[in-house]
Amino acid sequence: MLFYLILNAFVSICATLTVLVLWDQFRGPLPKGLLPTAVSRFSSTETTGTPAAPASTAASQPTPTEQFLIYQVQAGDTFDSIAAQYNVSIEELLAKNGFTRVQQLGTGEVLRIPVNPQGSVLIDSVVGAGDLDTEHILLKHRGNGELSLVGWRIEDGKGNVFIFPQFPQLVLFPGGAVNVYTKSGNNSVVDMFWGLDKFIWASGMTVTLKDAMGNVRASYPIP
Repeated sequence: MLFYLILNAFVSICATLTVLVLWDQFRGPLPKGLLPTAVSRFSSTETTGTPAAPASTAASQPTPTEQFLIYQVQAGDTFDSIAAQYNVSIEELLAKNGFTRVQQLGTGEVLRIPVNPQGSVLIDSVVGAGDLDTEHILLKHRGNGELSLVGWRIEDGKGNVFIFPQFPQLVLFPGGAVNVYTKSGNNSVVDMFWGLDKFIWASGMTVTLKDAMGNVRASYPIP
């Protein structure tokens, strides 16, 4: 008999709670205190829970990092031969390893060889520095495959910046080259024009070439 009494009481409580919850859902909130605390908390969470924070709409952009090969100098190696072997400019090779042109390269020394996944462009020379009519920079592509220079930039360290335009798009092929003149003119696939009205290059200055991500790809100290 006691078992049936307990079972009857349990069924009555469940039925009462079910009626109260349904009433609360479909007929508006009940007077405060009629629903047990646990039921009230459950109902509030379902209907007025705090919305989740919105997901980020754009993935964070990774900061570009330089990559290097490690090379141990062999007998007979020179900066020129190593630079030619790995398709990097001598100036970049020297800068990344803290050397100058007058320092000797010893057998067994360990060098960091910059790795450029987009190819290797070097600043071959600055021609006619100090003469606006002839002053220009000669760039050469020594890497493999085609390389677009759109968004790349040349800087003189004094605020003058040349940015390779989107139109016409300049694409260098393996072994290709382009001249960047300081003066004004009509751009072509072999000649680009800065559009300045006076020369900017002089002995002792350094020409810096950066890619579209701002990474230094080559530098050239004007002798």
